[in-house]
Amino acid sequence: MPNALTLFKLNCTLSDSWLQAFDAHAVAVQGNLVITTPNMHFVPEFHHFEEEDLQARADGRFGVIDCFQWPQSYDDSFCHAVCIPRKEAFPFPHPLHWAWFTPSQDDPKSIPGNSFPVGTLAPDKDQPDRGQIIYSRLLCLRHAIARLKSHPLTFRDLLIFVTNAQRLFLDIYSYIGWVLVAQPHTTFGVRHEVNLGWMGGFVQSSNICEKLFCAGIPAWYIHASAYIPPQMMVVEPVLLTRLDHIIIAMYAEGRKIRPFEVIYCGQGGRNHHTHIRHLYAGTTHQDPESDKSSQPSSSSSRPAPGPKLSAVGKAPKQKGKQRHRPYSIETRPAQSGESRDKWKDPDTPFFPPPNLHWEGAMKIVVKDGSRVRIPYVIDWGYRFPEPALLLGPKLPECLQLYLANWLAARPLWIGRVDHDPPRTYPTPQLWRDFLSSVPSVQPQSSKGKEPDRKSLTATEKGKRAMRDLFGDDLLETQGDIFSPDGVVEFRGEQVSIASLATPPSLLVQKITWELFELGFRYELRDLDRYLARGCWNNNAVGREQLLHSIFPGEAGLVMWSEAFLSENYGLWNNTLMGCLPYLENFRRLLCDWDDVPPCLMTPLTSDNFTDTYSWEVRRMAATFYVQTFFDHFGRPPIVPHSLPMQS
Repeated sequence: MPNALTLFKLNCTLSDSWLQAFDAHAVAVQGNLVITTPNMHFVPEFHHFEEEDLQARADGRFGVIDCFQWPQSYDDSFCHAVCIPRKEAFPFPHPLHWAWFTPSQDDPKSIPGNSFPVGTLAPDKDQPDRGQIIYSRLLCLRHAIARLKSHPLTFRDLLIFVTNAQRLFLDIYSYIGWVLVAQPHTTFGVRHEVNLGWMGGFVQSSNICEKLFCAGIPAWYIHASAYIPPQMMVVEPVLLTRLDHIIIAMYAEGRKIRPFEVIYCGQGGRNHHTHIRHLYAGTTHQDPESDKSSQPSSSSSRPAPGPKLSAVGKAPKQKGKQRHRPYSIETRPAQSGESRDKWKDPDTPFFPPPNLHWEGAMKIVVKDGSRVRIPYVIDWGYRFPEPALLLGPKLPECLQLYLANWLAARPLWIGRVDHDPPRTYPTPQLWRDFLSSVPSVQPQSSKGKEPDRKSLTATEKGKRAMRDLFGDDLLETQGDIFSPDGVVEFRGEQVSIASLATPPSLLVQKITWELFELGFRYELRDLDRYLARGCWNNNAVGREQLLHSIFPGEAGLVMWSEAFLSENYGLWNNTLMGCLPYLENFRRLLCDWDDVPPCLMTPLTSDNFTDTYSWEVRRMAATFYVQTFFDHFGRPPIVPHSLPMQS
């Protein structure tokens, strides 16, 4: 097949100043295409017309069709992509080199006393001082950095979240470069020296080529061979620059291939630019009935209508026509076999004090089964174990087992619910089977033949529950998540397993307080994604920012590693002005739901926010939330509690 070296002649006598946009400082041939550039000395391989899968590869990037690591076709809607920095122009130790850092298995900082393969990004890798522009430009990126610092992540998810943050940064950086530098140069018709640090792009129009050429942006002009102008000046014919340094292999753990989700398939151009900016972790705003793919994914796609799948992708068996019933009655069986009213807290020293507004709302809710929307659109399962379920066992050794299992699994499960929820959330029975699982005495494989469900022992039920909840993230030794003589961690505090047989009341109150808080945050998220789905569809980032602004801190809804609080905060701040911004954001979020009470329609300001009005708004917001939750979930919500009384 002919190439540029045989079709075009070298002419070293030509000066760069003589060249126009349609001339060739370098020219190469790719199939029936001739690619010329007026301002670069090489011609990259062009990937555009073939239908290709947009799918993260082993390094968390998108291979040869990734505009953040290889030039792509120019598009007016993403014109700033030509100003994406090139990795080769910023070698280490340049501060910008962080934008191409790829995590290794040694980078995650492990969590003490935890058997799951989860951790956080080591402090010397997150480089917060190098990203000040990030914090001032985009809250989404700020949240991504905070997540890398504090969220418990598997290495697979850590890898994709690092590259998500890098793409966000590079997109912001290139946009600023386009607006402040490149775009002004395109309007005056004065030719500027090419910026070799910019990515550049392929163009199919001489006008666009002229614009980029004058602005000093690397440009490669695509021609069919029949349309090469006979008067075109050529400085140097070259061979195509191949993509040998770009990783195209799929992600694997050992010998097991675990590919990321395919988020788009098609030709290059605007669709590639659009979809590559849709973060893997940012698709959880989709309606629950949408299900783009059944592949393993680090995104949070929701199931399609029909039989729901468990966390490991198996449809749960159903007995006859039985299904979940709404709570038209007030009691359900507890672990001990006694009836427990889930609308009020049990009498136990292990629970934190109730919040008066939420306690009152739980008492006056209308529990009429006819109010419940059936069939259920929102998954009614439990995002986290019910706090009362954690304290169900009466025997000390059983209580020790429940607490140890939860504290050991806590970091991984919190991270999963936040960014990669299971296709169906666990039922109370599945949580009970998991929490009661006993560490193995003899090693056993989790890959053997599945035992008959009817003949399962308690130990086998526990192992099955662990596989259903954690799937491939469960260690493949004995399937145990803690050592009986080991330690677990809770908010920086090392807790010995042995001490949980007679745990301090304050410690258990802190654990259950956190479960109440986490359960409320993520149930609120899922309910809002359905009731305000129009807001999520129109502006998912803005809606997520509003949701996160209801709670203090920079880590969104997640809480797990920071020191335990010493006083009530956020919505329940002890000072009037302290709770005002959080309560106002909660009110704004509820106002996008149907049938919102008139009391919540008035914005809260420092002028109208009195003690009496504050009490009324909080009472009404809690009542409206609890009733709305019951109407869509058919069960009591998990509601916030006051902080434990410090002794």
